[in-house]
Amino acid sequence: MKPLLTVVALIVFLSLCNLSENLKPTANSNTPQNTGTGKQPAATDREAVIAELMRLENEMTTAGFNGDISVLARNMADNYVGTSADGSTQTKNQVLANTKPDRMTKSWTITDAQLVSLSGDSAVLSYIQTQHLRNGQTVRARVTDTFVKQNGRWLVSAEQQTIMK
Repeated sequence: MKPLLTVVALIVFLSLCNLSENLKPTANSNTPQNTGTGKQPAATDREAVIAELMRLENEMTTAGFNGDISVLARNMADNYVGTSADGSTQTKNQVLANTKPDRMTKSWTITDAQLVSLSGDSAVLSYIQTQHLRNGQTVRARVTDTFVKQNGRWLVSAEQQTIMK
């Protein structure tokens, strides 16, 4: 039971840090979607948001693996709440306090990334994160990140993950 908890804790940590160096939009991620306002964001707007969120994810990935909490702090909303696969939650301050350099993950990939919604100053990104651990285990999680735009910058405000079997 302890090894499973360790793996779940690792997924929580890495996912909360939004580790997604290889984040790529899928064919459907540039499809305009109804935002409920009667207006749909232009495809170029969606493409620009996807590019910015990928840059943010890459920056946070590097910071998470290196244990660099200054980069994480700068890119998380103050009211951030992450919900792990076991239902537990962490605030921004809790994530930052628990961030240490990662020594357990050998490699990871992000696939099936989709910009689920884009409306004004909010965006929702969904993807599958696969992690290959140094002990030979592989863990997959479906992750949904919510971003808010504050003072012209995208910040992660919420995250939810589900372990895939």
